[in-house]
Order: sequence, then structure tokens, then C-alpha cells
Amino acid sequence: MNGLRGQDLHYSQFYHNPLHLSPALTGIFRGDLRAAASYRSQWKSVPVSYQTFAGTVDWKTLKRDANLLSVGLQIQHDGAGDASLTWTQVGATASVAHALGERQALSAGVGLAVAQRSFDISKLTFKNQWAGDQFSSSLPTGEDFGKNSGFAPTLSAGLNWHYEPAQSRTRLDIGAGAFHLNTPKVNFRDDTDQRLPMRLALMFSGAMQTGEFTDVVVFGATQQMGKAREILAGAGVRRAVSEDVAVQFTLGTRVGDAIIPAFQVDWLNWTAGLSYDLNTSDFDVATRGRGGIEIAVVYRTLPVPPVKTFKSCPIF
Repeated sequence: MNGLRGQDLHYSQFYHNPLHLSPALTGIFRGDLRAAASYRSQWKSVPVSYQTFAGTVDWKTLKRDANLLSVGLQIQHDGAGDASLTWTQVGATASVAHALGERQALSAGVGLAVAQRSFDISKLTFKNQWAGDQFSSSLPTGEDFGKNSGFAPTLSAGLNWHYEPAQSRTRLDIGAGAFHLNTPKVNFRDDTDQRLPMRLALMFSGAMQTGEFTDVVVFGATQQMGKAREILAGAGVRRAVSEDVAVQFTLGTRVGDAIIPAFQVDWLNWTAGLSYDLNTSDFDVATRGRGGIEIAVVYRTLPVPPVKTFKSCPIF
């Protein structure tokens, strides 16, 4: 075995998992606290399927004049293959945002996490375990992995520009993030030096109020990690159907890989999103177009409106 390389996780509804693209998005939302969870099941029609889960919580801890300090926690887990190759990452983020007037804010964030990669060697078979035409799991594999898991700290940083006029549903975020700044070593052999390359991400996500009950939504992201690249973009319409409920339909594409229709419901403090990847890459020979389903749920606590005689920063 010369080496093993892989890429970070990815999501079709990345706008519901913003800390995955930039720690500067910590605390950048309407409300005081946000808790989100995403589940993704990819390529169930082929033997090597992927199951991915992400959970985040972030909250605004200190507001002072035109400045806002926010912190967050994040966990991500992915498993795939006969050997249950897994990737788990647990970490914390923090951001400081500064209001540039009443409509704009600029934020910078950092993150620190611990990443683990592991596999179950007992679920693999090797040619040395075959005696003639009989297989025996008790025979030695002839392989020396040294260990079946590896841990490493990983650092991240990011910037984000936020635009949100008062008394309007219009908003826009444009951000960037850099992950694995320390290029952590996560491998299964002590005599090798396989390191994770940095992951660079750019994203935008926004909505423009076009009527009393209608918004146009847009989103896009690109990521680069080593030689792997992903470009995703889409747009759609959000429509309020009552005072407490709104629905959203979008159509996106992961360039060269999938077309992604998505449906979303907003109800009071809750948001639930459902998307499906229709595979369009050369891999559709095996998938027959069936990419993967993704489910996202987000909960936000909304602040009590301030007393009118008090001054507050409208954007925070």
C-alpha cells in the first residue's frame, strides 16, 4: 500500500451547514441560538454507499455596540465501504462580527477540531487467507497496517460579509473558509507521512424580497482540496403561505456530477429541507442516476423585540 487519500465531506444543502464552509458564519443568522442537523445517504444503489451526518449548534454570546461575539460546536461523521471506513470530526468555532452601519457586517472566525479516521480490518479479506479454494478468516492477512485509526488536530479560519436591510427579508452572505491549515497527519502507518491537504471554500447564499409574500433565493459554493474540486450553484423561489409557514423550491447543480431539486418548509422557528441528487456523471452507469437523499433540520430561538426607547444594532 503506497498511500490513501480522501476528501472532506460535502453537502447539497450546504446553506444549512454553514460552519462546514467557514467558521466566520458562526452566529450569522436571525435569532440568538441555532441548532442544525443534516443526514445524507449517497449511492445506495452501489455496494460502496456513504452515510453522512452533521450536527451543529452556535449562539451569540456577547453583543456590545457594533460588535458581536459568537461561538459554536460541530460534529461530523461519515462511514462507507465494506471495511466501515469512517471519518469523524468534533470541534469548536468562534467568530467576531462588526457592523458596518445598519445593513452590513463583516465577520472573521477560527475553528479547532479533532479528526479521526478509522476502519475495521476484520471486515476485509486478503489473498493470503485463501487456502486453495477455501477461505479462512483465521489465516494471517500478510498485511501490516500498524493501526486502524488515527487522530489529529485540525485548524480552520474564515471571513464573511453579511448584508441584511432592516424590515426586509432580503439578505446576502459571501464568505470564504480555509480548513486543515496545519495539514494534519491522519494515516494508518507510522512509517508514512500522509497528510490532509488544505480545503479552500468560497460560498454565497441569499434571498431577495420581490413581493409581499415572495422571495427569490440564490446559493453557490466551490471547494478545492488537493486535486478534488466541487462547484455547486442553484436558485429558486420562497413563498409565504401563511403568517407562520413558508415553502421553498430550488433547483441546483453540482457541476459535472448531479442535478439537485430541493424542497424546504419554514414553520415558526423551524426549518426542514429535503433534497435529492440525480447523478449525471459517468458514474451513472453504476448508480442509474440515483445519487443520494439529504435531509436537514434547523431550529432557531428568536429574540424578544427590544423596547422602542432603547437603541440596538438592527443587523444583530
